[in-house]
Amino acid sequence: MTRVAIGIDLGGTDIKAGLVTETGELLGRYKKSTDAHVGGRKVVDRIGDLIQEVLDSDAMRGRRDQLQGIGIGSPGLIDHKNGAITRPVNIPEWDYWINVREIFQERFGLFTWVDNDANVVALAEALFGAGKGKEVVLVLTLGTGVGGGVVDHGKVVHGSRGFAGELGHIMVNPSGPVCGCGNEGCLETYASASGIARYAQERCKVEHVPSLLKEMCGGDRSRITSKMVHEAALQNDAVALQVIEHAGKHLGIGIATLILCFNPEIICIGGGGSNMGDLLFDHARKEIKWRVFFDSHFSTPIVRAQLGEEAGTVGAAGMAF
Repeated sequence: MTRVAIGIDLGGTDIKAGLVTETGELLGRYKKSTDAHVGGRKVVDRIGDLIQEVLDSDAMRGRRDQLQGIGIGSPGLIDHKNGAITRPVNIPEWDYWINVREIFQERFGLFTWVDNDANVVALAEALFGAGKGKEVVLVLTLGTGVGGGVVDHGKVVHGSRGFAGELGHIMVNPSGPVCGCGNEGCLETYASASGIARYAQERCKVEHVPSLLKEMCGGDRSRITSKMVHEAALQNDAVALQVIEHAGKHLGIGIATLILCFNPEIICIGGGGSNMGDLLFDHARKEIKWRVFFDSHFSTPIVRAQLGEEAGTVGAAGMAF
């Protein structure tokens, strides 16, 4: 029979779980509120309760012998070698180092894999999504921040200490805006949803320049979102189109660096920012063509990621196969 694994996607609001086959099919979906305010140890208990729910589910019936283990994707710094979660940014009162692998192996008798949430999303796209069948896959997620990961022949690239793949924090402008990480000009400050919204808010300060964005936000520039920028751009709003060009250019600068470092076979872009599609990607492609000396001979495809919100759960389970 087909092998299966339990995938856990730990978020600040919800814990999502799924029973996933080795082909990436979700046989069952489960969810429980994180209740992050109760602290790390209690959240771990809630993860355990959700795993038990999966084990007791109808989808699990008759499949226990095919169950390979548990995979967990979590925000924050991860000690993936030992299976510990440290400092997840959206869960306060988390003890510095909680070895969830030991906890769940003792409770369920199942091997447990743990990795950063962006890495498991990258793994999902590489194994089951837009990067399926490709040897080296690079994935970027354009959300509130910019996450990502690199998958080489089915394995996430972790680096010597497990911190490789912080793709949103490569520098694309040494004089750029200050990032949440403390550096200046990170890719995240330009290509994330918040970075796009921030730049649009700045552009709308110019009083004599008309824009649909000023109407959409009701005169309050702080309410402008990346979604508004996209909607205005689809109506050929000049300011919105300039904002997207600005984001796409810097996205291209960042991707060009990543292409030169990793030479991926394909680049998959997910998250809310990917909804802009070629409006955004074409500006990135133009920048890459100029900056990557071998692009005219060996162009790297840039495509939208396929798995959407299920990528975290599917990718977490994918660590078991």
